[in-house]
Amino acid sequence: MKKIVLFIVCIVVIGVLAMPFVVKKQVLKQIDSEKQVLLKSGVELTVTKDEGYFSSFREFELKIINGEKFRDFVIKRFAEKNPNYKGLVELIQKQSNKDIRPALDGTTFSGNIKNSNLYLNAPLITVSLTKFSDEIMSGINGNKDISKLFKSILDEKLFTFFITLDSNQKISKIVMQDIDKDIKNNGETVNVKLKNHKLNIDIKESLKGVYTLEEESLTANKFLLNTKGIEYKFDYLTQFDNKGSFHLDSFKFKEQNNVIKIGNIDVSNSIKTSNDTLSADVKYAIKNIFMKNNNQFELANVTIKVNIFDVNKNGVVKGTEAYNELIFEPKQDSIEKLTSALEKVLNKGFKADIVASLSGMKFQNMIFDNSDFTLNLQVDKNSYKIDSDAMINALLINGKFTFDEKNIQDIIKLDRSLKRFIELGKKNGSKIVFDYEFKQGILLINGKKI
Repeated sequence: MKKIVLFIVCIVVIGVLAMPFVVKKQVLKQIDSEKQVLLKSGVELTVTKDEGYFSSFREFELKIINGEKFRDFVIKRFAEKNPNYKGLVELIQKQSNKDIRPALDGTTFSGNIKNSNLYLNAPLITVSLTKFSDEIMSGINGNKDISKLFKSILDEKLFTFFITLDSNQKISKIVMQDIDKDIKNNGETVNVKLKNHKLNIDIKESLKGVYTLEEESLTANKFLLNTKGIEYKFDYLTQFDNKGSFHLDSFKFKEQNNVIKIGNIDVSNSIKTSNDTLSADVKYAIKNIFMKNNNQFELANVTIKVNIFDVNKNGVVKGTEAYNELIFEPKQDSIEKLTSALEKVLNKGFKADIVASLSGMKFQNMIFDNSDFTLNLQVDKNSYKIDSDAMINALLINGKFTFDEKNIQDIIKLDRSLKRFIELGKKNGSKIVFDYEFKQGILLINGKKI
């Protein structure tokens, strides 16, 4: 019995001692495989140190040796998720061919990987930018002051990222090293601050994630740029099936006598595909806006909601392709393609709703408070051409806007010609209400033709 127990113990001990060798060999095999993939993508991976048995510590260097291949590797993945941007991707490739290699060739990152060899766990990876491209470095080294600044940035490895992989060896978290650095230039000190900058992602059927930045600031003698509390959440499957939200706690900008302050911003949006049609919505909410230069502007609160329903997807795809072509590489028939795509969208018909409100707006001794606006747009299915005057018959618009009665005179101050429209308003308590309708090319306000 003792021999059996001893034999089992020996087997366990041998297994434990052999495990690091097996795991390490498997990790090295995986590294060799990644080296080949990276090399085909224009990036050279060199392991400069490999030590440890029960746990491994590897130092490595990543160097872009072919910026063109690296660019193609990156945008190919984007194009796979967004096939209707294929034309745009091809244009970017074509137009950047001349400059891409000088901009990227020679760019170098150094880092290390830590992992246990007792079991296959998620390694911890640290990556730092240690060199810009050969051409950029040549330009930097040609200027003494600039060279000193950038040498400090690279030597101190200010751009350092800590990367965590999940059990499937996919990136799950990226954290950027905090930065709080004083940069001296021409007798002036500029402070650069970056705090709690990170990205959490989950790649399964869709790409989900949360990007956060606690604080970012750039401060000099007469200059301030500061943002706090950025959070962006996203759930991305395709260009036409995704949703996201953005939050900002505060924003401040100051230069000489120019000042901009924003209390907070919230934005959310989504887009969905159903039966070859698209529906989308977006919402903006901004509080406590303050701007000052020669004049002063204040706005306590503004919200805008936009909903669009049943838009022809094929028309949007073709329109996007035509627009990108028109902007980046116009052809003789580019406008014709764009017009045709827009007609597809309009002929199919769609609906849109807009709701907006604002309060506490002050500008040049004028005050607008508690104002609301709604718009309902419906385009019926039709066969009109964009250049046809009859296209207007496909539009049906209605809604209302309201103002506080006490603000009416301030509105007239903006433009005296508005007085005849203001007189069409209906009094409702402390509000002046304007119901409007646009149909068959005729505009009615509170039932009166304009």
